[in-house]
Amino acid sequence: MRIEKKIDKRVLSNYIYLMLLQGANFLLPLITLPYLIKVLGLEKFGVVMMAASFITFFNILVDFGFNISATREVSLIREDKEQLSKFFWTVFLIKFLLLVFAFFLLTLLVYAIPKLREEAYVYIFSFGVVIGQALFPAWFFQGIEQMRMITIINVTAKLIFTVLIFLLIKKADQYIYIPVLSSLGFIIAGIIGFVISLKYVFARKPNMRQSINLAKDSAFLFVSNFSTNLYTSANTFILGIFAGDYLAGIYSSMEKLVIAIKSMYIPFYQALFPWLSRKKYKEQIAFIHKIKPFITLTGLGIVLFILLFADSILNFIYHKPEINEYSNVFRILSFIALFSGLGMMYISLLFPALKLYKERMKIMISGGIFNIIMAIILVRFFTIYGVAVSAVITELFLLLMAVSIFKRKINKTE
Repeated sequence: MRIEKKIDKRVLSNYIYLMLLQGANFLLPLITLPYLIKVLGLEKFGVVMMAASFITFFNILVDFGFNISATREVSLIREDKEQLSKFFWTVFLIKFLLLVFAFFLLTLLVYAIPKLREEAYVYIFSFGVVIGQALFPAWFFQGIEQMRMITIINVTAKLIFTVLIFLLIKKADQYIYIPVLSSLGFIIAGIIGFVISLKYVFARKPNMRQSINLAKDSAFLFVSNFSTNLYTSANTFILGIFAGDYLAGIYSSMEKLVIAIKSMYIPFYQALFPWLSRKKYKEQIAFIHKIKPFITLTGLGIVLFILLFADSILNFIYHKPEINEYSNVFRILSFIALFSGLGMMYISLLFPALKLYKERMKIMISGGIFNIIMAIILVRFFTIYGVAVSAVITELFLLLMAVSIFKRKINKTE
């Protein structure tokens, strides 16, 4: 069966809006990160980035895989407003319960672990990001393919946060305000997004049986996403624990750039996900084969550019000799743009569209455990370089696992 020659206009529109969002995610850090490093110094900057990395685990707990499972379900039932309304409130019921549990768990860990207790308020104030993310129904807007809402609200909130950084942060001891401002931005965006989403649904009582079934379906995705965090956000935290806040700050300054570059793939996959979920199996496979060369060439181009101009890029953005001293770390991390771009094609797009949640979970768990072990071993011998190598090898490991499962599944069905 032939795949459609043209993706419908809604997919294209959604892609454009998500590209604008990722553009903001890319450009705004380029504006704020150099300023924060200059004002706070690398050590206090490292403290803030360690807290942000740690709090991501709680974001994943509260999201519980709904970014995929709920998005997929909404895309299938969006024409039935009654069913859609019940599902909407069911998801929010689960999220509220998870939010309460997450805050309790965070408080317990912060005051139980001495390293965290030293900067307890930074971690507690950072939790506002989790509250904002829980309120903002990105999964809902993505499922009904209204990415315009996600883009406008998030970009506006981030712009306000960026302006406030320059207005309020003037010296190093004001680092505590960074998580406060970030949290306020997310919470305001969350409230606005939630209020706007109400025009698409009725007020309905959550379905408890549906809540249980949804939680069961999403459990695999939660474990997968949690495992993902073990090889993304966890590395800054691990480096900070074993090598100190200073190197954590340097690593984070480069990791943020790589993540911003890597994120260019996200709007492409997010815009395609609801569309691809509704296609037949052979069309889905054919589409993956069609976009693979484009993803590969894009990734190779990014890697080559960073390898050649790493020093110039870092100097242009940060103007910090201390960061330029570790430009080879940036070169090592550049390979993530290639391996992750291809890996996400399977893990974030195709497997969820095929509802291969268990397979996806196995890949993520394996990658997460692999990275933690590698990072803890290598950081002791090679500090910041060891963590960078661990991050790259883990992305390659995930890609190879995904390709292996993909080929095995294709062979079984053909």
